Amino acid sequence: MKGALEQLFEDFLPFINPGLVQSVDLTKGFEFLNKELNSVIPIENGKYEQKILDKLVKLHTKDGKQLLVHLEVQEKYNKDFSERMYSYFNRLYAKYKLPIIACAIFTEPNEIDRENTFRIDYMGTVMNYQFNTCKIASQHIDDLINHPSPFALILLIAKSVLLKKSCKNNLEFDERLLTHKIEMVKLLLERKLPVHKQNAIMDFLFYYINFEYSETTAKFELKVNILTNKNTKDMYTIADAIYEDAEITGYFKGKKKGKIEGKKEAKEDVIRSLIIKHGFSDQQIMDYTDISISFIKKTRTILKAEKLIH
Repeated sequence: MKGALEQLFEDFLPFINPGLVQSVDLTKGFEFLNKELNSVIPIENGKYEQKILDKLVKLHTKDGKQLLVHLEVQEKYNKDFSERMYSYFNRLYAKYKLPIIACAIFTEPNEIDRENTFRIDYMGTVMNYQFNTCKIASQHIDDLINHPSPFALILLIAKSVLLKKSCKNNLEFDERLLTHKIEMVKLLLERKLPVHKQNAIMDFLFYYINFEYSETTAKFELKVNILTNKNTKDMYTIADAIYEDAEITGYFKGKKKGKIEGKKEAKEDVIRSLIIKHGFSDQQIMDYTDISISFIKKTRTILKAEKLIH
């Protein structure tokens, strides 16, 4: 999630505060600042710890001023979280003396409302600190599908953590997650986004939530390969980002010219990977793909001739 925030930061702005998009001047760019702040609060053993901010970004406003956006991704909620957010605010303001917009992104797999305020009220001294929140589990699927921002796809992918709670076993989870991920790929390709944004979202889709079984992972990789072959002209750019460090990209990594000529080599590469790496039968490969059984058997014969399989 943190990597996606940095790569698609401007697309996340509408989810922090709708008014923020109208007030900032993105033509002047934005800057990710040093994430480290030395804590002045000692921990229990008397030592001092170092606090790490998830994301701190400096932006320019349309009226010529500057502001900071502080993003904190919280997977597990802690009771002192609001106080910690206030502590960050204090130290950031003391250092930069700029307006600070803070947003906590809760990725936990529940819809429980979390506190977004820290208040002190004692003998006439009152302080009330409030920050923005984005609870992924509470985001409505239809709203995200129809949202124009590419970051809505990141939130849709992140909502897949909720699937685990409603599944009886790992097999059911894999089946539902596979369906969800394939739908996300289709939505992504329909958007026709700039390559760097498409790559960032596809990378998040591949690695945010893992399948329980390697067979399901192979099935997903194959489905994505088929979809991207059908929907893109520049397969090298897409495949290189999707399958980085995977055997299935052997063919694509050698192609640095725009369009790949035909699909024969790509299909053969996929079949080789499923047979050698995953031990799929001819029937399994045919069930998972639109590749003909005759082409699969021909590829298997070649592998045997090359003594790569028995």
